[in-house]
Amino acid sequence: LEFWGSSANKERQKRLGRRETLEKGGGNVGKVKKSGSRNEDLPTIPIGSGCVAQVYKARLRTSHGLHPAGTSVAVKVQHPHILEKVCLDFYIMNKFASILEYIPYLNLDYLSMKDSVDQFRDIMLPQLDLRVEAHNLKRFRRDFEGETQIAFPEPLVDLTSREVLVEKFVEGEPMLNFVKKEDEFHRRKDREELASIGLKTVMKMIFLNDFIHADLHPGNMIVDRNKSVRGQPLRIHMIDCGLTVELGERDHVNMVKILGSLIKRDGYAAGKLMVDTAKKCQATELDVELFCRGIDKIVEDDEDNNFLESVGDYITDICYLACKHKVKLEAAFINAALACEIMEGLAASLYPEMRVQQVALPLVLKAEMMHGLKGLPAAKLWMGS
Repeated sequence: LEFWGSSANKERQKRLGRRETLEKGGGNVGKVKKSGSRNEDLPTIPIGSGCVAQVYKARLRTSHGLHPAGTSVAVKVQHPHILEKVCLDFYIMNKFASILEYIPYLNLDYLSMKDSVDQFRDIMLPQLDLRVEAHNLKRFRRDFEGETQIAFPEPLVDLTSREVLVEKFVEGEPMLNFVKKEDEFHRRKDREELASIGLKTVMKMIFLNDFIHADLHPGNMIVDRNKSVRGQPLRIHMIDCGLTVELGERDHVNMVKILGSLIKRDGYAAGKLMVDTAKKCQATELDVELFCRGIDKIVEDDEDNNFLESVGDYITDICYLACKHKVKLEAAFINAALACEIMEGLAASLYPEMRVQQVALPLVLKAEMMHGLKGLPAAKLWMGS
């Protein structure tokens, strides 16, 4: 792999009269060779950095599979000693959550705080093996095969190891540019189209695929035009796919039931499902009834809006009712709902008038059919205008 960084880095290398290459052989990744008589370690400026790794831009020195020499690639290199740091962080978070749940009369254990930390730990720790991210990319590419407006980078598995991930470089413009402003280069029509693409993609991940990108934000989305399709439609590339959520069949069925009931405005049924699927419930029959009525009241009071456009408000109110009536919420439900909230927020910033319900409802019904669930009466549906 031959490395280059930003324009400033290239100028720096030019001034020094040096050419940097990364030689990968026998698992010795990171040995830098300088054209000349000596070898030395010379730092290369990354094009991006996160809590787990930093990313460099490079090109292939030799062909690999269908990729010829000179192909641009992104190289993600893990930070040193990151495993120890992450494990310490989770130990502290786990202890803190346990203490909060132990405080009498607050009933915070019904919010599944410790369970949420444990679930986040279980999806975070595998990210420290970058081969897992390569597997995630292959799974996403399979799930969205044939889609013309959504894409994921292709991993080069034979060049990937635990500490280093190599994938095909994605050229394009950051989604953040479309979120920040509307001008001649970021037209209203394009912003609306991107909102629709992103929302449909995330809803498919949640309701149909049960494989969710758990680090969705504008910085992890690159926009370009698909020149291989007539009309060159806009396309979103989702990157940084190390964090994912997969519920499993049982939890996915429960999540579809609960979110489906909320989306279709049957709050009482949603509340009853939360109680029935809870692993721990010390609520009395009266508490269960009051909890279900409370959920139903939240839905009824939101007549002019809908669940997927008010997820944050719903979650706050549901958590309050759960603590009050001693109903333990499942971490899987909370995490899926928050994924909806994050994407809904991004879609709203691009296209404030978008009716999220009209996008999500067909996918909810399809998920119910997939699991053999009985849908609710059409008269209850919240279609909006």
